Amino acid sequence: MRMSRQLLSFEQALRWTADFAARQARTLAFDRPVPYLAKVALLAAVYFSAAKLALLAAIPPGYATAVWPPSGIALASVLLLGSRIWPGIWLGASLVNVTVQSSLVAATLMGAGNTLEALVGAALVRALIGLPGPFRRGEHVVKFVAIAAASATIAATVAAAPLAFVHSLESPELLWNWWTWWQGDTVGIIIVTPLILGWAARANPAWTPRKIAEGFLLVCLLSGVMYAVFGAGMTPYIPSVPLTFAILPFVIWAAFRFQQREVATVNALVCAMAVGFTLDGSGPFAQGSLNESLLLLLAFMCTVVTTGLVLNAVIRDHGRAVEATQRLLQELRKQTIRDSLTSLYNRRFLQDYLKRELIRARRERAPLALIMMDLDRFKHINDSAGHQAGDQVLVQVGALLKRHVRGSDIACRYGGEEFAVVLPKTTLESARRRSAEICSAIRR
Repeated sequence: MRMSRQLLSFEQALRWTADFAARQARTLAFDRPVPYLAKVALLAAVYFSAAKLALLAAIPPGYATAVWPPSGIALASVLLLGSRIWPGIWLGASLVNVTVQSSLVAATLMGAGNTLEALVGAALVRALIGLPGPFRRGEHVVKFVAIAAASATIAATVAAAPLAFVHSLESPELLWNWWTWWQGDTVGIIIVTPLILGWAARANPAWTPRKIAEGFLLVCLLSGVMYAVFGAGMTPYIPSVPLTFAILPFVIWAAFRFQQREVATVNALVCAMAVGFTLDGSGPFAQGSLNESLLLLLAFMCTVVTTGLVLNAVIRDHGRAVEATQRLLQELRKQTIRDSLTSLYNRRFLQDYLKRELIRARRERAPLALIMMDLDRFKHINDSAGHQAGDQVLVQVGALLKRHVRGSDIACRYGGEEFAVVLPKTTLESARRRSAEICSAIRR
């Protein structure tokens, strides 16, 4: 009974995957074929070029690599350009696999696996996170890493059958290649996709000369530390394994001081240098075979990338929370000193303001005038036309006072139908003229 349920669940999962792929394929439209085909061709070329570079680190006999950036390019392309761009992924992946595999059928099947991986990953990202765009919360980064790990199983699983058939791999070797394929795709997504999404975002602030200088200093110092940790000439003199922790402060520096695109760039720089040195046989992870060295390196890269992205997202989320709190405090302060009906200053603010102005007037020996006003027959308006009409009268008087005060003056609603205007550095004669002007405007 348990086995039948598991088989049923597996069949349902396969059916859902097939239906999803069919829906994605139906979204393909050719309303503007030339720009669309150009995008597909460009994506295929970029995917192919990145894949050929990644295959330089392939594990013999050359059909699996522990670092696979094209998976990140594919996912970012679907997120930015839409699911209809999938032929570019399939074409680029198939062409790459043709250069490695002797079977055209196996190459196209692997290309389909890479394509389905990007489509499913993009669907999960949109459903659970809402990208494209910078990560807004630390939990979004954790979800993204989980999605990367889950979607990477698709390409590795689809590729397992062609690999076993073409290369006659035994079960242990096939399992090891599946593990290597999965890790390579996972790390490629975690490193490359945030890098592309970060630089594709339009809301990034412009760099100031000071920020450029800080970024240049960060890159220089980080490169020096990376050389000290991974360089072949430094290994006999420096205990490089404990010194790998010295790289994290630079990632934290980037997370605190820069946006996600810069953090992702720092992550990519660290990972590229670490992979390059390790492939060259130097550094703390150059132990045993090339396969073991790269797989040990994956743990380091995942730690660096996840730390930087999570910390940056948490800091930005905290910054947005602080800004929202400040806006709320400003609004609350405004409500405590403003009259809600007329938007003039209220009685509390008038009392505090008068105390400060009286002290300054005595200190500077400057005149200070205060105009008090009371609307005539206002009670009659409320009784005859209703309180709503009375409120409209108060609003109109408040708007009139705003137009008749200088920048240094303030107008207040003292209470009910009473208003006040404070005139700093104003003589008695000037205050009388201003009072007459206001009364004349109200009568009109």
